[in-house]
Amino acid sequence: MAALVVHAWKDSESQRTLYINPVVAVARARGLSAAGWHVHVVDANGCIFYPEKFDHLLKFDPEPATNSDAHHRDGPFARRWSTPA
Repeated sequence: MAALVVHAWKDSESQRTLYINPVVAVARARGLSAAGWHVHVVDANGCIFYPEKFDHLLKFDPEPATNSDAHHRDGPFARRWSTPA
């Protein structure tokens, strides 16, 4: 089981929390998103998942979320992180 880090920010607050259970990580990330936080989840390969792609983290046998990119930030289920406004 790989680690997932939930990154969330709202106004002047930010938080990062490490999870080893994807169900708990996605539940927390969805809760934060519903409460108005900007949220993304980063997997052990460095891929970033935004709310519309959280379901991919729950798949039993997911497709690889990376490509040959050395930074693993452009996989088919991720998009580049951007600084919050």
